[in-house]
Amino acid sequence: MDNLMLNLIDEFLDIEEDQREVWKVEDDLAADWCLDKIRESKAEYSRFEMVANAKIQQIQEVLKKQKRECDNEVNFFEWKLREYFETVKTEDTKTLKKYKLPSGQLKMKKSSITFDYDKNKLLEVAEKDEGMNHYIKVKKDFDWANFKRNLAIEGNSIVNKETGEIIEIEGLGLKTKEEEFSVEV
Repeated sequence: MDNLMLNLIDEFLDIEEDQREVWKVEDDLAADWCLDKIRESKAEYSRFEMVANAKIQQIQEVLKKQKRECDNEVNFFEWKLREYFETVKTEDTKTLKKYKLPSGQLKMKKSSITFDYDKNKLLEVAEKDEGMNHYIKVKKDFDWANFKRNLAIEGNSIVNKETGEIIEIEGLGLKTKEEEFSVEV
C-alpha cells in the first residue's frame, strides 16, 4: 500500500500502525462504506477549495487596487520627470538621450523607422511571385498518423499490416502502459 492510502486509513479509521496492514475490505458493505468515505472526502475538499478560491479572489482584488494606485503614482512621477528631462542638457548617442542622476538615469530612445509586416500576407505574395519563392521556408514533419495506420502490434513485435513483415527501425518501439485502477463515485 502506498503512503497516501496508509495515511487515509489512519485518519479515517484511527488504526494503529501494526493493525493497518491487517484491515481489508472483505464484503460489499465495507466496500460501499469506503465509497461513502471517498465521496465525503471529495465533498470536504470541494468545500475547502471553494472557500480558498473565494479568498484568493478577494486577495487578487486588493492586489489589483494596489497595482492601479501604484501605476497612477508611477505614471504621475514619470510624466513630471519627462517634463524635467526636456529642460536639461542630455548625453546624446545615435539612438538615445540620457541624463544621469545619483539615484538613476532618465533615458529617451530616439524615434526610428522599423518594418511593420504580416508573415501570412508576405507568404501569400511569395507563393504567387516566383522571384520571392526562395524566401519560403518548408517545415519537414513525420506523418505519424498515416504511418501508424499501417502498423499492428502482435505479441512483442510491430508488424506492417500490408506485408506482414516485422518492422525493426530506429525511433520506433513498444512500451507497456501499466494497469490503472480507478474508483468512480
